Amino acid sequence: MRDFVVLFSILLIGLTSCKQTAKPLSATEQTLAKIDSLETVLFADSEAKADPKAGMSLVRAYAKFYQNSKKDSLAADMLFKAGEVSMGIGQGNLAVKYFRTITEDHSNFYKAPEALFLTGFCEENLNKDTAQARWFYQKFVSDFPDHKLAEDAKFSIQNMGKSDEDLIKMFEENLKDNS
Repeated sequence: MRDFVVLFSILLIGLTSCKQTAKPLSATEQTLAKIDSLETVLFADSEAKADPKAGMSLVRAYAKFYQNSKKDSLAADMLFKAGEVSMGIGQGNLAVKYFRTITEDHSNFYKAPEALFLTGFCEENLNKDTAQARWFYQKFVSDFPDHKLAEDAKFSIQNMGKSDEDLIKMFEENLKDNS
């Protein structure tokens, strides 16, 4: 019996010493978990139109991560995602804010050129501010003349304000001329 008590005590001590206590998640880890959850919900059905409420919740989570972790290597990427989702749910001013923050505060970020281009795109297509759009497109062409989006920026500058019908006619005429 004594051997049983000793064995039981050793087993009990062994089990309790192996028990790991879960440490609470940091604020950054909590925000990343929320972002992961919201992305799963928002992007679950690629065919469905984005839910603006879910989109805004995700944008706020990205922005919170950025505000709390500006020096983190993911910070600029989260800001870029906030701009993309804002653009996707039609929040042009918010998208411009996030994209401009990237171009102004994170100019070495690998997506900074795209952020500048998308600033012009949002101004033109969402905010309907062609003067601002033109300025951002021109800055893009000036700063990144060899970028893959430079031709798109030039095209946008040349054709800004034209209706879809005018653009279709122009393309059809170009096709006829090149045939």
